[in-house]
Amino acid sequence: MERNIRRSVVVPSSSLEGKEYLAVGPDGALTANTGDYVYGIVERGRPANEGSSVIVGGECYAYVGEDVDAGDHLTGGANGKLMKARMSIDFDNSTYTFDRHQAVALEDASANGLCRVLLLG
Repeated sequence: MERNIRRSVVVPSSSLEGKEYLAVGPDGALTANTGDYVYGIVERGRPANEGSSVIVGGECYAYVGEDVDAGDHLTGGANGKLMKARMSIDFDNSTYTFDRHQAVALEDASANGLCRVLLLG
């Protein structure tokens, strides 16, 4: 179920055919690492160098790379799957880890499954 969505078009140098529901960055490439910026979720993938429709805001479905619970903050991850955003502080070692969160899980979902998310766009 899609609600209140905003769309955009990306023209990546690699094909997004068959990549529906996966996360991409502003260049249209699939996210590759936990914490990668999520520009949108592929709605309709097209061949390389052709415009693919991506959802950049609102409620939609997206693949997650790990088990998530409703309310979890999500960020980009490997192979275009959303992952839980890391937020941790280690005061002893002055280590701070804050991933940008671009989505919120609206339901529980299992790893490698589809999850209804709210893209914050």
